[in-house]
Amino acid sequence: MNSDISRMIELQRFWDTVLRCREEIRKAGESIEYWKGRVDECTRRVASLAESIKLLKSSIGAREVDLATLEEKIARLEARKDSVKTEREAAAVQTELATATSERGALEEEILLHMEELESKNAALAAAEKEAEEVRKQSETDIAMLEERIGRFTAQMDEHRARFDEGVSNLSAAVRPKFLKLTGTGNGKAIVRIDGETCEGCRVKVPVHLAGDVSKQDKVISCSNCGRFIYGG
Repeated sequence: MNSDISRMIELQRFWDTVLRCREEIRKAGESIEYWKGRVDECTRRVASLAESIKLLKSSIGAREVDLATLEEKIARLEARKDSVKTEREAAAVQTELATATSERGALEEEILLHMEELESKNAALAAAEKEAEEVRKQSETDIAMLEERIGRFTAQMDEHRARFDEGVSNLSAAVRPKFLKLTGTGNGKAIVRIDGETCEGCRVKVPVHLAGDVSKQDKVISCSNCGRFIYGG
């Protein structure tokens, strides 16, 4: 077998490993970002619910103050009913009392609705806090595993990249530039087998005479369609 062919086959294996490791590192990095996003999302939800509950409690407190003021007003009006001297004055007190009583009923209904909403939001906050804690714990476990995976694949990638870089210098000047160009583009395949007369790089049949030359394996041949180096066997 031509020495450049055998060297390129070996280098392609190194480069395939580099690309595979690079892809695994990329996917692990995306998974880490996913978990960080989940944690941030849960944290924001808890903070949003807590702020909403804080505002709701403040609103309830303000309405309870208004209700207490109305109760005092109603009590004063009830007391005045016994001391009025004219029918006109009695009617005015009664009208004011009816208005205050109606306002009290509306406030009591509003406070009740707010209390129900508060109960619902407290339950939602408890569930959100539980989910946030579960996500945080799971993310810590998975991120640690993913970081270990990244470290492992990085070490493997660096090792094979070093072997690739060292081996490239042993290629002849006639094939080295094209080999490097092909490994740096597309799927990184610079040299591929031919299956019968079909290039495994582009799945196109090569001319019969070219397939015959490849089978001899005594010189470097390129696919007439995709330009990749091809070899038989």
